[in-house]
Amino acid sequence: MTRWPGYYDVVILPPPPVRDYAIELSRRLRRRGGRWTLGTRAFLPHISLYHIPVARENLDAFVEQLQRVAQTAAWGRLTTIGFDMPLLMLDKPAWLDALCRKVIARTAQFFDWDYGAEKKWSLRWFAGRRLQMAERYLQRYGTPMYGMNFRPHITLTVFDDPNAARDVKLPLRRMSFAVDRIHVCELGESHTCQRIVREIR
Repeated sequence: MTRWPGYYDVVILPPPPVRDYAIELSRRLRRRGGRWTLGTRAFLPHISLYHIPVARENLDAFVEQLQRVAQTAAWGRLTTIGFDMPLLMLDKPAWLDALCRKVIARTAQFFDWDYGAEKKWSLRWFAGRRLQMAERYLQRYGTPMYGMNFRPHITLTVFDDPNAARDVKLPLRRMSFAVDRIHVCELGESHTCQRIVREIR
């Protein structure tokens, strides 16, 4: 397992029933060739809002801005809605899109461009207008996952062969849960959440 110290993800961590469901699905995909399995201590199931490298001296100021976002944000519920293998997809209510935009607007100033994090992204999944915007967002924010390209999901695993999971059928449980906080996690391979750095209510 490769950790990326200094590279963080502002995330929503689902409650235990959804977390455990994602872990169960991840184990099924591991048997089909998935590279890793979600867990409760590392490779944590999560919904990403912003992947951002932050220099150590800016970490407290970064977290302080997130605290301000949390105090003024509108919160709501999220629901699992389907699969885009190997992703468990969630809905995208207006409050969540607004939260993502606010997180990035308030914290992009702390993006450490010397880290080279933008090179860790592959844009092969984007096409047409989405690709154009992904390239623009990557230059501006260091991530392509913004605006029209922000698709809330829990990554269940990754495959070396992108076609490996195309025909896999997994049982969809429609699960809804309330969100009232965000977390900062340290990232590792495949933009996985390896440990919780801060909880922000």
